[in-house]
Amino acid sequence: MRASRVPPDGGFGWVVVAGCALVNVFNQSLVSVFGLMFADYLASLGEHAFGAALVMNVMNISLNFSGLITGPIIKHFNPRKAAILGSLLTGTALSLCSYSTKLWQIVLSYSVTFGFGLGLIQSSTFVALNSYFRHRKGRAVGFALAGTGIGQILMPLLVQYLLSNFNFRDTTLIIGGLAFNGVVGASLLQPVEWHLKDSVAGDDRESQPLLAMDKPSSHANGTSCKKASCGWSKLAALMDFAILKQVSFLNLIVGLGLAYTASTSFSLFFPYFLQKSANLTMLEAANCMSVLSTTDLITRITVPAFVDRMEFSHRTTFLLAGICLVVARSVMAEMRSLVPLMVTSAFYGIFRSITIVNQNLTVAEYCGERKIEKMLPNALGFNMVTKGILVLTLGQILGWFADFTGSYSLNLHAQNLLLVTTCVLWLCEMYFKDDN
Repeated sequence: MRASRVPPDGGFGWVVVAGCALVNVFNQSLVSVFGLMFADYLASLGEHAFGAALVMNVMNISLNFSGLITGPIIKHFNPRKAAILGSLLTGTALSLCSYSTKLWQIVLSYSVTFGFGLGLIQSSTFVALNSYFRHRKGRAVGFALAGTGIGQILMPLLVQYLLSNFNFRDTTLIIGGLAFNGVVGASLLQPVEWHLKDSVAGDDRESQPLLAMDKPSSHANGTSCKKASCGWSKLAALMDFAILKQVSFLNLIVGLGLAYTASTSFSLFFPYFLQKSANLTMLEAANCMSVLSTTDLITRITVPAFVDRMEFSHRTTFLLAGICLVVARSVMAEMRSLVPLMVTSAFYGIFRSITIVNQNLTVAEYCGERKIEKMLPNALGFNMVTKGILVLTLGQILGWFADFTGSYSLNLHAQNLLLVTTCVLWLCEMYFKDDN
Protein backbone atom coordinates (compact mmCIF):
# COMPACT_ATOMS: atom_id res chain seq x y z
CA MET A 1 0.00 0.00 0.00
CA ARG A 2 1.10 3.59 -0.65
CA ALA A 3 2.79 5.24 2.32
CA SER A 4 2.19 8.82 3.36
CA ARG A 5 3.80 11.26 5.75
CA VAL A 6 1.75 12.05 8.86
CA PRO A 7 2.24 14.01 12.11
CA PRO A 8 3.90 11.96 14.86
CA ASP A 9 1.07 12.27 17.43
CA GLY A 10 3.84 12.35 20.01
CA GLY A 11 7.57 11.99 19.50
CA PHE A 12 9.13 15.43 19.09
CA GLY A 13 5.64 16.75 19.75
CA TRP A 14 6.28 16.32 23.47
CA VAL A 15 9.32 18.60 23.15
CA VAL A 16 7.00 21.15 21.54
CA VAL A 17 4.62 20.69 24.48
CA ALA A 18 7.51 21.40 26.87
CA GLY A 19 8.43 24.50 24.87
CA CYS A 20 4.85 25.79 24.99
CA ALA A 21 4.70 25.11 28.73
CA LEU A 22 7.90 27.09 29.28
CA VAL A 23 6.52 30.02 27.29
CA ASN A 24 3.34 29.92 29.35
CA VAL A 25 5.17 29.85 32.69
CA PHE A 26 6.85 33.18 31.98
CA ASN A 27 4.15 34.90 29.89
CA GLN A 28 0.56 33.66 30.02
CA SER A 29 0.60 33.34 33.81
CA LEU A 30 1.44 37.03 34.26
CA VAL A 31 -2.12 38.13 33.46
CA SER A 32 -3.36 36.62 36.74
CA VAL A 33 -1.08 38.83 38.87
CA PHE A 34 -2.03 42.14 37.26
CA GLY A 35 -4.32 43.17 40.13
CA LEU A 36 -1.76 42.13 42.74
CA MET A 37 1.12 43.90 41.02
CA PHE A 38 -0.58 47.08 39.80
CA ALA A 39 -3.40 47.75 42.31
CA ASP A 40 -1.45 49.90 44.80
CA TYR A 41 0.55 51.67 42.11
CA LEU A 42 -2.59 52.60 40.17
CA ALA A 43 -4.17 53.83 43.42
CA SER A 44 -1.13 56.06 43.99
CA LEU A 45 -1.81 57.55 40.55
CA GLY A 46 -5.43 58.23 41.55
CA GLU A 47 -6.82 55.34 39.50
CA HIS A 48 -9.10 52.72 41.06
CA ALA A 49 -11.39 49.97 39.70
CA PHE A 50 -12.37 51.82 36.52
CA GLY A 51 -8.75 52.64 35.67
CA ALA A 52 -7.62 49.07 36.38
CA ALA A 53 -10.46 47.73 34.24
CA LEU A 54 -9.45 50.10 31.44
CA VAL A 55 -5.85 48.88 31.45
CA MET A 56 -6.87 45.21 31.59
CA ASN A 57 -9.64 45.50 29.01
CA VAL A 58 -7.52 47.43 26.51
CA MET A 59 -4.87 44.74 26.99
CA ASN A 60 -7.46 42.11 26.11
CA ILE A 61 -8.55 44.15 23.11
CA SER A 62 -4.96 44.26 21.86
CA LEU A 63 -4.54 40.56 22.61
CA ASN A 64 -7.68 39.51 20.82
CA PHE A 65 -7.69 41.92 17.89
CA SER A 66 -4.21 40.68 17.07
CA GLY A 67 -6.16 37.66 15.78
CA LEU A 68 -6.85 39.66 12.61
CA ILE A 69 -3.20 39.31 11.60
CA THR A 70 -1.91 36.32 13.57
CA GLY A 71 -3.90 33.91 11.38
CA PRO A 72 -2.33 35.07 8.10
CA ILE A 73 1.10 35.30 9.76
CA ILE A 74 0.89 31.71 11.01
CA LYS A 75 -0.36 30.44 7.64
CA HIS A 76 2.56 32.02 5.77
CA PHE A 77 5.34 31.93 8.35
CA ASN A 78 6.54 29.66 11.13
CA PRO A 79 4.57 29.60 14.42
CA ARG A 80 7.96 29.51 16.14
CA LYS A 81 8.84 32.98 14.82
CA ALA A 82 5.52 34.37 16.03
CA ALA A 83 6.04 32.90 19.52
CA ILE A 84 9.58 34.30 19.74
CA LEU A 85 8.37 37.75 18.72
CA GLY A 86 5.53 37.52 21.24
CA SER A 87 7.93 36.71 24.08
CA LEU A 88 10.19 39.61 23.15
CA LEU A 89 7.21 41.99 23.14
CA THR A 90 5.90 40.89 26.55
CA GLY A 91 9.28 41.27 28.23
CA THR A 92 9.81 44.68 26.62
CA ALA A 93 6.33 45.84 27.62
CA LEU A 94 6.80 45.02 31.30
CA SER A 95 10.21 46.68 31.31
CA LEU A 96 8.63 49.84 29.90
CA CYS A 97 5.86 49.65 32.52
CA SER A 98 8.43 50.07 35.26
CA TYR A 99 9.11 53.61 34.01
CA SER A 100 5.45 54.58 33.53
CA THR A 101 4.18 57.48 35.64
CA LYS A 102 0.86 58.12 33.86
CA LEU A 103 -2.12 55.90 33.10
CA TRP A 104 -1.75 56.39 29.33
CA GLN A 105 1.84 55.15 29.54
CA ILE A 106 0.71 51.96 31.28
CA VAL A 107 -2.01 51.53 28.66
CA LEU A 108 0.52 51.93 25.83
CA SER A 109 3.13 49.58 27.29
CA TYR A 110 1.10 46.95 29.19
CA SER A 111 -2.26 47.07 27.40
CA VAL A 112 -1.11 47.47 23.79
CA THR A 113 2.39 45.96 23.60
CA PHE A 114 2.01 43.23 26.21
CA GLY A 115 -1.44 42.31 24.88
CA PHE A 116 -0.24 42.01 21.29
CA GLY A 117 2.66 39.83 22.41
CA LEU A 118 0.31 37.48 24.25
CA GLY A 119 -1.92 37.30 21.17
CA LEU A 120 1.00 36.09 19.07
CA ILE A 121 1.95 33.55 21.74
CA GLN A 122 -1.56 32.12 22.23
CA SER A 123 -2.30 31.43 18.56
CA SER A 124 1.15 30.25 17.52
CA THR A 125 1.63 27.82 20.41
CA PHE A 126 -1.80 26.24 19.93
CA VAL A 127 -1.36 25.86 16.16
CA ALA A 128 2.06 24.30 16.73
CA LEU A 129 0.59 21.80 19.19
CA ASN A 130 -2.41 21.02 17.03
CA SER A 131 -0.20 20.23 14.03
CA TYR A 132 1.77 17.57 15.97
CA PHE A 133 -1.13 15.64 17.55
CA ARG A 134 -4.16 13.79 16.21
CA HIS A 135 -5.58 11.65 19.03
CA ARG A 136 -3.83 13.16 22.07
CA LYS A 137 -4.63 16.81 21.52
CA GLY A 138 -6.40 17.22 24.84
CA ARG A 139 -3.45 15.86 26.78
CA ALA A 140 -0.95 17.91 24.79
CA VAL A 141 -2.87 21.16 25.32
CA GLY A 142 -3.44 20.31 28.98
CA PHE A 143 0.28 19.72 29.62
CA ALA A 144 1.21 22.90 27.74
CA LEU A 145 -1.30 24.96 29.71
CA ALA A 146 0.03 23.36 32.89
CA GLY A 147 2.89 25.79 32.39
CA THR A 148 0.43 28.62 32.91
CA GLY A 149 -0.82 26.85 36.03
CA ILE A 150 2.68 26.54 37.45
CA GLY A 151 3.24 30.22 36.79
CA GLN A 152 -0.05 31.13 38.43
CA ILE A 153 1.02 29.26 41.56
CA LEU A 154 4.47 30.81 41.79
CA MET A 155 3.96 34.30 40.37
CA PRO A 156 1.54 35.62 43.05
CA LEU A 157 3.94 34.55 45.79
CA LEU A 158 6.92 35.97 43.90
CA VAL A 159 5.17 39.28 43.23
CA GLN A 160 4.07 39.53 46.87
CA TYR A 161 7.65 38.92 48.00
CA LEU A 162 9.11 41.41 45.54
CA LEU A 163 6.61 44.14 46.42
CA SER A 164 7.37 43.59 50.11
CA ASN A 165 11.10 44.05 49.56
CA PHE A 166 11.33 46.30 46.50
CA ASN A 167 9.36 49.12 44.93
CA PHE A 168 6.97 48.82 41.97
CA ARG A 169 9.63 49.73 39.40
CA ASP A 170 12.12 47.09 40.53
CA THR A 171 9.41 44.44 40.80
CA THR A 172 8.16 45.11 37.29
CA LEU A 173 11.68 45.08 35.86
CA ILE A 174 12.37 41.68 37.44
CA ILE A 175 9.11 40.21 36.16
CA GLY A 176 9.80 41.67 32.71
CA GLY A 177 13.21 40.03 32.70
CA LEU A 178 11.62 36.69 33.49
CA ALA A 179 9.19 37.12 30.57
CA PHE A 180 12.13 37.06 28.13
CA ASN A 181 12.70 33.42 29.09
CA GLY A 182 9.76 32.60 26.84
CA VAL A 183 12.12 32.96 23.87
CA VAL A 184 13.86 29.74 24.95
CA GLY A 185 10.61 27.77 24.93
CA ALA A 186 9.48 29.31 21.63
CA SER A 187 12.72 28.18 19.97
CA LEU A 188 11.61 24.56 20.48
CA LEU A 189 8.53 24.93 18.25
CA GLN A 190 10.05 23.32 15.18
CA PRO A 191 7.86 22.94 12.04
CA VAL A 192 5.94 19.66 11.99
CA GLU A 193 7.25 18.98 8.47
CA TRP A 194 10.64 18.22 10.03
CA HIS A 195 9.21 15.37 12.10
CA LEU A 196 6.57 13.68 9.94
CA LYS A 197 6.50 9.88 10.10
CA ASP A 198 5.62 7.24 7.51
CA SER A 199 2.12 5.79 7.61
CA VAL A 200 -0.03 3.60 5.43
CA ALA A 201 -2.32 5.59 3.14
CA GLY A 202 -5.88 5.84 4.30
CA ASP A 203 -5.11 7.42 7.66
CA ASP A 204 -7.77 9.78 8.98
CA ARG A 205 -8.09 13.29 7.61
CA GLU A 206 -6.18 14.71 10.55
CA SER A 207 -3.03 13.08 9.21
CA GLN A 208 -2.46 16.01 6.88
CA PRO A 209 -0.34 18.85 8.25
CA LEU A 210 -2.49 21.67 9.54
CA LEU A 211 -0.65 24.42 7.74
CA ALA A 212 -0.49 22.84 4.32
CA MET A 213 -0.86 25.69 1.87
CA ASP A 214 -3.42 25.80 -0.91
CA LYS A 215 -1.95 26.12 -4.35
CA PRO A 216 -2.90 29.37 -6.03
CA SER A 217 -5.82 28.89 -8.36
CA SER A 218 -5.63 29.99 -11.98
CA HIS A 219 -8.44 31.12 -14.25
CA ALA A 220 -9.55 28.30 -16.53
CA ASN A 221 -10.49 30.64 -19.37
CA GLY A 222 -7.14 32.46 -19.19
CA THR A 223 -8.78 35.83 -18.68
CA SER A 224 -7.92 38.17 -15.85
CA CYS A 225 -10.51 39.46 -13.40
CA LYS A 226 -10.90 43.05 -12.30
CA LYS A 227 -8.19 44.26 -9.96
CA ALA A 228 -10.56 45.11 -7.10
CA SER A 229 -12.41 41.83 -7.46
CA CYS A 230 -9.21 39.81 -7.49
CA GLY A 231 -7.88 41.75 -4.52
CA TRP A 232 -11.01 41.05 -2.48
CA SER A 233 -11.02 37.38 -3.50
CA LYS A 234 -7.42 36.97 -2.40
CA LEU A 235 -8.12 38.74 0.90
CA ALA A 236 -11.24 36.64 1.52
CA ALA A 237 -9.28 33.45 0.81
CA LEU A 238 -6.37 34.57 3.00
CA MET A 239 -8.65 35.47 5.92
CA ASP A 240 -11.15 32.59 5.40
CA PHE A 241 -14.14 34.93 5.65
CA ALA A 242 -16.39 32.11 4.41
CA ILE A 243 -16.51 30.60 7.89
CA LEU A 244 -18.29 33.70 9.17
CA LYS A 245 -21.33 32.76 7.05
CA GLN A 246 -21.97 29.80 9.35
CA VAL A 247 -24.42 30.76 12.10
CA SER A 248 -23.29 27.84 14.25
CA PHE A 249 -19.71 29.17 14.19
CA LEU A 250 -20.87 32.66 15.17
CA ASN A 251 -22.90 31.20 18.04
CA LEU A 252 -19.84 29.21 19.11
CA ILE A 253 -17.42 32.15 19.23
CA VAL A 254 -19.95 34.49 20.87
CA GLY A 255 -20.45 31.94 23.65
CA LEU A 256 -16.72 31.49 24.05
CA GLY A 257 -16.28 35.27 24.08
CA LEU A 258 -18.83 35.77 26.84
CA ALA A 259 -17.20 33.07 28.96
CA TYR A 260 -13.77 34.60 28.33
CA THR A 261 -15.00 38.07 29.36
CA ALA A 262 -16.35 36.65 32.62
CA SER A 263 -13.08 34.82 33.27
CA THR A 264 -10.98 37.90 32.51
CA SER A 265 -13.07 40.08 34.81
CA PHE A 266 -12.74 37.48 37.56
CA SER A 267 -8.94 37.43 37.22
CA LEU A 268 -8.89 41.22 37.46
CA PHE A 269 -11.27 41.67 40.40
CA PHE A 270 -10.54 38.51 42.41
CA PRO A 271 -7.62 40.15 44.33
CA TYR A 272 -9.81 43.23 44.93
CA PHE A 273 -12.63 41.01 46.23
CA LEU A 274 -10.30 39.13 48.57
CA GLN A 275 -8.66 42.23 50.03
CA LYS A 276 -11.54 44.73 50.06
CA SER A 277 -14.72 42.68 50.36
CA ALA A 278 -13.38 39.71 52.36
CA ASN A 279 -10.81 41.89 54.20
CA LEU A 280 -7.92 39.46 53.73
CA THR A 281 -4.30 40.54 53.96
CA MET A 282 -2.13 40.58 50.84
CA LEU A 283 -0.44 37.33 51.93
CA GLU A 284 -3.81 35.63 52.56
CA ALA A 285 -5.08 36.83 49.18
CA ALA A 286 -1.94 35.49 47.49
CA ASN A 287 -2.49 32.13 49.24
CA CYS A 288 -6.07 31.92 47.93
CA MET A 289 -4.84 32.70 44.42
CA SER A 290 -2.14 30.04 44.72
CA VAL A 291 -4.65 27.42 45.93
CA LEU A 292 -6.88 28.23 42.97
CA SER A 293 -3.91 27.91 40.62
CA THR A 294 -2.80 24.62 42.24
CA THR A 295 -6.10 22.87 41.56
CA ASP A 296 -6.12 24.50 38.13
CA LEU A 297 -2.71 22.95 37.41
CA ILE A 298 -3.63 19.48 38.69
CA THR A 299 -6.77 19.49 36.57
CA ARG A 300 -4.89 20.54 33.43
CA ILE A 301 -2.59 17.55 33.83
CA THR A 302 -5.18 14.89 34.71
CA VAL A 303 -8.59 15.71 33.22
CA PRO A 304 -7.65 16.11 29.49
CA ALA A 305 -6.36 12.52 29.35
CA PHE A 306 -9.69 11.31 30.78
CA VAL A 307 -11.67 13.41 28.29
CA ASP A 308 -9.57 12.12 25.37
CA ARG A 309 -10.04 8.51 26.46
CA MET A 310 -13.79 8.85 26.98
CA GLU A 311 -14.10 10.79 23.69
CA PHE A 312 -16.26 13.50 25.21
CA SER A 313 -17.10 16.47 23.02
CA HIS A 314 -14.91 19.44 23.91
CA ARG A 315 -17.89 21.77 23.57
CA THR A 316 -20.05 19.70 25.92
CA THR A 317 -17.19 19.49 28.42
CA PHE A 318 -16.78 23.28 28.26
CA LEU A 319 -20.52 23.78 28.78
CA LEU A 320 -20.72 21.54 31.86
CA ALA A 321 -17.65 23.19 33.40
CA GLY A 322 -19.18 26.61 32.73
CA ILE A 323 -22.32 25.68 34.68
CA CYS A 324 -20.14 24.54 37.60
CA LEU A 325 -18.24 27.86 37.45
CA VAL A 326 -21.50 29.76 37.88
CA VAL A 327 -22.24 27.82 41.05
CA ALA A 328 -18.68 28.14 42.42
CA ARG A 329 -18.52 31.89 41.77
CA SER A 330 -21.93 32.49 43.36
CA VAL A 331 -20.90 30.64 46.54
CA MET A 332 -17.52 32.39 46.65
CA ALA A 333 -19.15 35.83 46.46
CA GLU A 334 -20.81 35.25 49.85
CA MET A 335 -17.69 33.95 51.66
CA ARG A 336 -15.84 36.24 54.10
CA SER A 337 -13.33 34.05 55.97
CA LEU A 338 -10.05 32.54 54.82
CA VAL A 339 -10.74 28.79 55.00
CA PRO A 340 -14.08 28.81 53.10
CA LEU A 341 -12.54 31.11 50.49
CA MET A 342 -9.61 28.75 50.03
CA VAL A 343 -12.00 25.81 49.60
CA THR A 344 -14.18 27.60 47.05
CA SER A 345 -11.05 28.88 45.29
CA ALA A 346 -9.88 25.27 44.95
CA PHE A 347 -13.16 24.19 43.34
CA TYR A 348 -13.17 27.26 41.09
CA GLY A 349 -9.67 26.38 39.87
CA ILE A 350 -10.82 22.90 38.81
CA PHE A 351 -13.66 24.12 36.60
CA ARG A 352 -11.78 27.15 35.29
CA SER A 353 -9.02 24.83 34.11
CA ILE A 354 -11.49 22.70 32.15
CA THR A 355 -12.89 25.73 30.33
CA ILE A 356 -9.43 27.10 29.52
CA VAL A 357 -8.12 23.79 28.17
CA ASN A 358 -11.20 23.22 26.02
CA GLN A 359 -11.62 26.74 24.63
CA ASN A 360 -9.35 26.51 21.57
CA LEU A 361 -10.01 22.76 21.35
CA THR A 362 -13.70 23.58 20.91
CA VAL A 363 -12.85 25.72 17.87
CA ALA A 364 -10.50 23.03 16.51
CA GLU A 365 -13.22 20.40 17.04
CA TYR A 366 -15.70 22.55 15.09
CA CYS A 367 -13.29 22.87 12.16
CA GLY A 368 -12.50 19.15 12.29
CA GLU A 369 -16.17 18.11 12.23
CA ARG A 370 -16.76 20.24 9.12
CA LYS A 371 -13.48 19.23 7.46
CA ILE A 372 -12.16 22.80 7.34
CA GLU A 373 -8.96 22.26 9.34
CA LYS A 374 -7.04 24.65 7.08
CA MET A 375 -9.28 27.45 8.35
CA LEU A 376 -8.26 26.82 11.97
CA PRO A 377 -5.66 29.64 12.27
CA ASN A 378 -8.19 32.23 11.07
CA ALA A 379 -11.03 30.60 13.03
CA LEU A 380 -8.91 31.12 16.15
CA GLY A 381 -8.31 34.69 15.01
CA PHE A 382 -12.04 35.41 14.61
CA ASN A 383 -12.61 33.89 18.04
CA MET A 384 -9.99 36.24 19.48
CA VAL A 385 -11.55 39.28 17.79
CA THR A 386 -14.96 38.38 19.18
CA LYS A 387 -13.47 38.12 22.66
CA GLY A 388 -11.85 41.53 22.18
CA ILE A 389 -15.13 43.17 21.20
CA LEU A 390 -16.96 41.69 24.18
CA VAL A 391 -14.17 42.61 26.61
CA LEU A 392 -14.20 46.17 25.27
CA THR A 393 -17.93 46.53 25.90
CA LEU A 394 -19.10 44.15 28.62
CA GLY A 395 -15.75 44.00 30.42
CA GLN A 396 -15.62 47.76 30.84
CA ILE A 397 -19.24 47.79 32.00
CA LEU A 398 -18.30 45.31 34.73
CA GLY A 399 -15.53 47.68 35.84
CA TRP A 400 -17.99 50.59 35.95
CA PHE A 401 -20.46 48.39 37.84
CA ALA A 402 -17.87 47.65 40.54
CA ASP A 403 -17.21 51.37 41.03
CA PHE A 404 -20.92 52.25 40.94
CA THR A 405 -22.03 49.65 43.49
CA GLY A 406 -18.83 49.60 45.54
CA SER A 407 -19.34 45.85 45.89
CA TYR A 408 -17.01 43.27 44.39
CA SER A 409 -19.40 40.52 45.52
CA LEU A 410 -22.10 41.89 43.21
CA ASN A 411 -19.48 42.11 40.50
CA LEU A 412 -18.90 38.34 40.79
CA HIS A 413 -22.63 37.73 40.39
CA ALA A 414 -22.70 40.05 37.36
CA GLN A 415 -19.93 37.98 35.77
CA ASN A 416 -22.15 34.93 36.12
CA LEU A 417 -24.76 36.50 33.86
CA LEU A 418 -22.32 36.24 30.95
CA LEU A 419 -21.71 32.53 31.56
CA VAL A 420 -25.43 31.88 31.90
CA THR A 421 -25.95 33.57 28.52
CA THR A 422 -23.35 31.24 26.96
CA CYS A 423 -25.15 28.21 28.38
CA VAL A 424 -28.52 29.43 27.06
CA LEU A 425 -27.15 30.14 23.55
CA TRP A 426 -25.48 26.76 23.21
CA LEU A 427 -28.32 24.75 24.74
CA CYS A 428 -30.78 26.43 22.39
CA GLU A 429 -28.62 25.53 19.38
CA MET A 430 -28.33 21.94 20.59
CA TYR A 431 -32.09 21.73 21.10
CA PHE A 432 -33.03 23.09 17.68
CA LYS A 433 -30.29 21.03 15.99
CA ASP A 434 -31.65 17.84 17.55
CA ASP A 435 -35.20 18.91 16.70
CA ASN A 436 -34.30 19.40 13.04
